[in-house]
Amino acid sequence: MGDIKMNDSNQNMRFCPGCGTKLDRTASFCFACGYQLEEGAAVIPEKEQVSTMPRTVDTSSKKETGKGLVAMKREKKKAKKKSKKTYRKGVIVGLILACIVFGILGFFLVGFMTSGTYQKTYSYYYNPASPASIEECTIYADTAFINVQYNTTPVSYYAKVDVNFYFSGFFVFGKTYQNYFNPISWENESSAALTLTRNHMSWIDPTNWLKTEWNVITLTLRTDVVYDITATSVTGGISMTAPQNVTINDIALTCTTGSVDLNGTDATFTKGLSCSTTTGSTILEFTRCTFGDNIVGGSTTGGVNLKTYNLTYTKDITWTLSTTTGGIYTRISQNSNMGANITGSVTTTTGSISVLYYDNSPNYGARFSGTTTTGSVSCSGDDFYEAGSDKNKLCTTDDYISAINTYELTLTATTGSIYVGGDNN
Repeated sequence: MGDIKMNDSNQNMRFCPGCGTKLDRTASFCFACGYQLEEGAAVIPEKEQVSTMPRTVDTSSKKETGKGLVAMKREKKKAKKKSKKTYRKGVIVGLILACIVFGILGFFLVGFMTSGTYQKTYSYYYNPASPASIEECTIYADTAFINVQYNTTPVSYYAKVDVNFYFSGFFVFGKTYQNYFNPISWENESSAALTLTRNHMSWIDPTNWLKTEWNVITLTLRTDVVYDITATSVTGGISMTAPQNVTINDIALTCTTGSVDLNGTDATFTKGLSCSTTTGSTILEFTRCTFGDNIVGGSTTGGVNLKTYNLTYTKDITWTLSTTTGGIYTRISQNSNMGANITGSVTTTTGSISVLYYDNSPNYGARFSGTTTTGSVSCSGDDFYEAGSDKNKLCTTDDYISAINTYELTLTATTGSIYVGGDNN
């Protein structure tokens, strides 16, 4: 038989050693199983390949490739889900922020459109059917400045109380004081008593936050009537003026946040007085007044200021001036008959004490005993004598021993200095 010639197509083809797949001569790997072919590998004729070697398939590479594709698909699905969740979260956050922004803008817009001013005065009168020798007047206010004054012209009533409300700002239009306060309580049978308390639920309402307010309660009294006066302001302050020839039986002025200011000229305080504040100053000034009982002035955070000029005392009384954080200033001028002796204490925890004493007669004298923990005690002035150490010192006028009436005060400062000065002629 003649030689069998391989046609050109068989000469240009070869088969994969791994799976037997027919490949082009120039192929570098099997496209079916991924088998890597070596350069210059022999071309195996189709018939010879089929007859001489079995057709086996290596599926390991396929499996590995399949696993990789599955893993990639899983990762793509996870990334897609994560992207959707992130998108949803972003949309929700965006909606929330938009609601907040539009809510704030709407709040201020409505507030601006309903802005206004409310100002009104309510007046109450006290006319007892059977007047007492001493009439009682009591004022209590959560948020108001209390002013106690005396009439300048004769009046028929025994006491008058004016409550003036002033509100201005957003959301005020169309509102009354009862949007912020409980109805005013007024009792006027056996005594005059007014109570003004805030509606505590109003603080929760944000429409009450953007306004200014200034509320004043004015108690007007008669100069020919003797009163017991009790005034309490939680937030605001208290001011009282006692004019000439007025007699006041008892005074108690108390404030939580705000100052207490009491002054009198040629007035008589039968039972003395008590004035104090928690946060604020207590200011007491008296000129040619007569006192029949003790004087108490205090402040927790703030100063205490007491000024006296030619006071008269119907009996020996006590002064008590104290503050926790703040200074105390006392100025005593005595150039007329005192009538009795004054003892007392001036105390501060954190703050300084300053006492100035003046008199022009050997009938009056003073002695001040100063003690401090952190600070110093000093004494200066004409006719003052000092004895003791820097932290414990006694300051005495030269005529203290021979004087008919005297002032004797104990001065104590925990953290702060003490100064005593003045002039004794």
